[in-house]
Amino acid sequence: MRLPPNETSLLAPNGFKAVYPQLKTSIEVDSVIVGGGIAGLTAAYLLKQAGQKVAVIERKTIGNGTTGHTTGKVTSQHNLMYKDLQDRLGVKIARLYGHANQQAVEEIDKLIKKQKIDCGWERADSYVYTVKKERVKEFRQEAETARSLGLPASFQITSPLPFKIAAAVKFSNQAHFSAQKYIEALAKSINGNGSFIYEKTRAVTFLDGVPCIVKTLRGKITASNIIVATNVPTSPLLARLSYCIMEYPHTSYLVAGRPKIKLDGMYISPAEGYYSLLPVGKGDEQILLVGGENHIPGFGRPTNRQQELADFGNKHFGISKIDYRWGARDYMAYDGIPLIGKLYPNSKNLYVATAFKKWGLSHSMVAGMILRDLITGQRNEWADIYNPHRTSVVASIPHAIAKAFH
Repeated sequence: MRLPPNETSLLAPNGFKAVYPQLKTSIEVDSVIVGGGIAGLTAAYLLKQAGQKVAVIERKTIGNGTTGHTTGKVTSQHNLMYKDLQDRLGVKIARLYGHANQQAVEEIDKLIKKQKIDCGWERADSYVYTVKKERVKEFRQEAETARSLGLPASFQITSPLPFKIAAAVKFSNQAHFSAQKYIEALAKSINGNGSFIYEKTRAVTFLDGVPCIVKTLRGKITASNIIVATNVPTSPLLARLSYCIMEYPHTSYLVAGRPKIKLDGMYISPAEGYYSLLPVGKGDEQILLVGGENHIPGFGRPTNRQQELADFGNKHFGISKIDYRWGARDYMAYDGIPLIGKLYPNSKNLYVATAFKKWGLSHSMVAGMILRDLITGQRNEWADIYNPHRTSVVASIPHAIAKAFH
């Protein structure tokens, strides 16, 4: 089966076109957010809802980054991770992590209903599955751990998949949507009444203090707070150097086409290839997203990874034509928990949200709520475990390396 000649994301089949102006003057707001992906826009939305005037600046166009190349899964199930997280970092941290992401699913649900956003929001069950009998015990333990942490988890030996599985961990009533349509609606609700969205506006200088200043190529923003919501903070230079030590890149790929065998639910397998499955739409209009073939850039077996995904979709679901293919790069913190909080330990009013480890849709809301609370002086029970300067990040480097090259 031949792949399309050009890469195109299903979320933005016509590309990412600029809607908002470039900053060409000086403005003042309460908070400036650098990065127009889902995390930056969520933080901006929540801060505006809290009464602040905000400005979001995006180097390219809204969503033209990781957000525009995601699968669309919004879930507290992040592959097999809760047993490992509890064993390494303790019950309290695992419980808080799970609670944060499960609450994020519900908060996104509320936001979509409040703003009447047409983004294909659909509640669905999420499964991590295996076809290997030798992993049944591992899956049972994951389900038991997740359930003990208060998550909607159960152990299964069957699934709606069209092939036999050995075991699965099911999370009930999770969700998926078009992230691009969602953030386009968020941007519209942010822009106006003293708040701004600027595209094709690159930040070149940051100044943390009272006030904070962000200089762009053609303008300047004065604010009380700066949030850097980009993959790896690129400025100031020290931030890029220090965060490269705390997070590492991971590339994954997606293909999409119309399946002959229809599917409900969301799926991922931790086997080689890490195949992720997400059906979008119903009946003859359904498109199946097949993702995976994750690897650290520069490492891994030399192969056409998108072709591998297409062949999997053809074999199991009868996809005879691939309509879309694309890739995405995510960043991972070494201990498996994103970096959300003060950019440096001594930062006054400079914040960061990064390293969402492929689960940026639920974590966008987690980050937004943490940053809103830190900036407005409210207590947030998740802030400590997501603190970028926690000791577990660097301490987990050997574990992350061993796992990555296992």
